[in-house]
Amino acid sequence: MTTQIAETLAPRFMEAAELNDLLLRSQLKQGADLKVLMFFATAVPMGEPVRSTATDIGRLVGLSTTSASRSIGRLAENGWLQLAYSAVGSKFYRLGTKATGLPPVSEPEDDAPLATVRHLHAS
Repeated sequence: MTTQIAETLAPRFMEAAELNDLLLRSQLKQGADLKVLMFFATAVPMGEPVRSTATDIGRLVGLSTTSASRSIGRLAENGWLQLAYSAVGSKFYRLGTKATGLPPVSEPEDDAPLATVRHLHAS
């Protein structure tokens, strides 16, 4: 009897038509917001968090840390970005459902434990 190994799904980046649709749907008034949104849409596969700080994102797209941080906040507030996790006082985001059209991913709770340890007892 042969066993088939399940094919793993490759990470999927937004395609040109999806990026164009996102650009047209966003109707963002702030140029900084559009730069940040396009960075999130192209930096990582869909659904993955961007593991860059506002300072790094700002540097990459030509914005100050303050402008990048404000844009990230506005985009998150309006559903274009979604909080993925927090670490060492920094928040990290992924594209939100408004940007992807995918079902929402549950947001982490601030005080949620990273893991649960259970002890097994011998019977």
